[in-house]
Amino acid sequence: MLTQSRLITFTGPGGVGKTRLALEVAHRVQGKFPDGAWLVRLTDLSVGAGANDVEAAIVSALGISDQSATSPRDKLLSVLPERRLMLVLDNCEHVIDAVRVTVPVLLRAAPNLRVITTSREHLGVVGEVLRPVLPLSVPELGTPAEQLAADGSVSLLVERAVAVDPDFDVTTVNADAVIELCRLLEGSPLAIELAAAKLRSLTVEQVVERFRKRLTALTASDVNSMSRHRSLRAMVEWSYDLCHGNAQVLWRRLAVFPATFDLELTEQVCAFGELRADDVFDSIDRLVAQSIVLTDRGTGTMRYHLPAAVREVAAELADQAGETEQLHRRHRDVMLRRAAGMLTQWWGPDQDSLIRQMSLDHPSYVAAVHWSATTPSEGQIALELLGRLRYQWLLNGRLAEGRMRIESMLAAETSPSAARAHCLWVVTWIALLQGDHESPVSWLKELQSYAMESDDEVFAAHARHWTALRDLFTGDTAAAVGGFSRAVEDHAARGDREMEMTARYMLASALATDGAADRALAEAREAATLCEQHGERSARGYAEWAAALAHWLLGHYDEAERTARRALALRRGFGDGIAVALTTDLLGWIAGDRRQFGRARVLSRTAMGLWQAIGTSIGAFGPRLSGFAVAHTPEPAPADTSPSVRPMDVDEAIDFVLGVLDGAHRSARLPSEPLTKREFEVAALVEVGLSNREIAERLVISKRTADGHVERILSKLGFASRAQVAAWMARHPSPR
Repeated sequence: MLTQSRLITFTGPGGVGKTRLALEVAHRVQGKFPDGAWLVRLTDLSVGAGANDVEAAIVSALGISDQSATSPRDKLLSVLPERRLMLVLDNCEHVIDAVRVTVPVLLRAAPNLRVITTSREHLGVVGEVLRPVLPLSVPELGTPAEQLAADGSVSLLVERAVAVDPDFDVTTVNADAVIELCRLLEGSPLAIELAAAKLRSLTVEQVVERFRKRLTALTASDVNSMSRHRSLRAMVEWSYDLCHGNAQVLWRRLAVFPATFDLELTEQVCAFGELRADDVFDSIDRLVAQSIVLTDRGTGTMRYHLPAAVREVAAELADQAGETEQLHRRHRDVMLRRAAGMLTQWWGPDQDSLIRQMSLDHPSYVAAVHWSATTPSEGQIALELLGRLRYQWLLNGRLAEGRMRIESMLAAETSPSAARAHCLWVVTWIALLQGDHESPVSWLKELQSYAMESDDEVFAAHARHWTALRDLFTGDTAAAVGGFSRAVEDHAARGDREMEMTARYMLASALATDGAADRALAEAREAATLCEQHGERSARGYAEWAAALAHWLLGHYDEAERTARRALALRRGFGDGIAVALTTDLLGWIAGDRRQFGRARVLSRTAMGLWQAIGTSIGAFGPRLSGFAVAHTPEPAPADTSPSVRPMDVDEAIDFVLGVLDGAHRSARLPSEPLTKREFEVAALVEVGLSNREIAERLVISKRTADGHVERILSKLGFASRAQVAAWMARHPSPR
């Protein structure tokens, strides 16, 4: 199939199995793609999302730490041409125009790229090959019971029925009813799954009798729709009618979630009016039992989602109930509160779990921003939410996405406000980390004006703080020291410990590069100690890096290496490629000054690979640091035999660097095969986007067993998300 065209589109109605087939194809051919097969779930995007959003979703799915000042498209165009991989763009229909723009651009730029899309309509671009997805086979009337197991529809029905009634079987008594049910459902996999759930309390004959009546009524009222649409629609609507009142209410309200959601979020968004928060869990439990709501334990916590076809019906029902706008507003307000709560908890020991939660909730945050941005009079709230998500952008490898979204809203909402001022200093921080020293000039000027006009000391402190960072990165270290010193005092006076520690580690860095290494060391140690006392890791990691830099400048090489090791270990789970690249460069300088030239070269090349992957360089952080790099990075040996350094994700790079420091590379530090053969099989299915239930079906194991495998894989690899497992698998061939 993929030899005919580099772009295949599986088309067909909702629930027919397009996603399942695309994932099956990707699984079978992934061995031909050294850089992996990657699933991009476009269902997470809002209706009508633009090409920038689609491209950002691809960047995220590929596990690229995008901290450069380039757009998502430019980032993809810099990465994909050198890679041989497959993309599966799933559920394109609601963003079809954006996909039509993006896919041809990527295919032209990346000759070794193959793309599979799933959609209810074709893309209509040059080179596309259409593959209509047919329903499962249905048995002929009169087929003997013993032959029915070979039929696709019957096989799926039996498999799902046994899950709710272990004694279910096809016999000579019920064979005719099984045949008629499968024919009524016309081979639609989703309709079959919904029908099987009803066999918990009805016989096959009862299901057939009741469903036939509903299908007849629907056909009479909607003669224009395709028959297969009618079959699925009738089964979904019957499932809805069988729910009790609270479950019906919850079902339609769940349409507001673009991707997975947790119980707490459901209670806060959906419990209003006739549905109380105490009733939500019972209602979800009932919907799960009917296969209306699907579960996912692979993240270490229970999350839920609606199949696309079911969510579509739910959205129509919510609209009919007049709840759509209220749901979107409640969802946005809850995400705003969740973002605010994250900031309240940030200064403390829970940063790991907060980062993991932000990643899981990312589609909901994006949807909340999108709704606010496209709803009249809600743009200021979009700015407020974007500003509160600063650590989502700064520490999850999403600098480019964060900047794109903030700049877009700043251009749309130009009225002076606290929300706009907040975004001004956040986007300044982002741009400076990306190496853009010019754009912040106008932003800082506007921030200073707003602080003066509103007599707001908070924003005045931020204006001084981020002006100092620009001074540092442009080489005026004396001005930076003065600015950071004042910022530390400002933040401390207001009791803002988070920003005080941020200013402290930046002050330590400025002192070190300004020739005051002793003062830098004292400042960095004090900041690191205060952070450690509160269990804080993010600011502490940078404070330890500043201390290591000061030790190195003072010639304390042993202490510099020990401190840099601590800085690296503290970065695990943060996705902060900048911090890891800076620390790896510093460790290379230390090794070079010790005349450990082989080690220094490997560390230098590792840092260079990280900078290239991020899309920036050490030059973004000021002429002093880039000068250190020029002076202390060793020249390649005439016959350099040091091992090549392959592309790595951030946590993998940390392991590799620590292995180098221990006299071995990552393969010597960790087992060459950290996963068992079965775990590799499971991880390979995670890589192509299968859910735990789909993995269980593929491997013929229970879902609980699949849940356990995924949880052990995450634990062994030290990962928090399935995307990290997919990125790891793309670089690790399975054992033979």
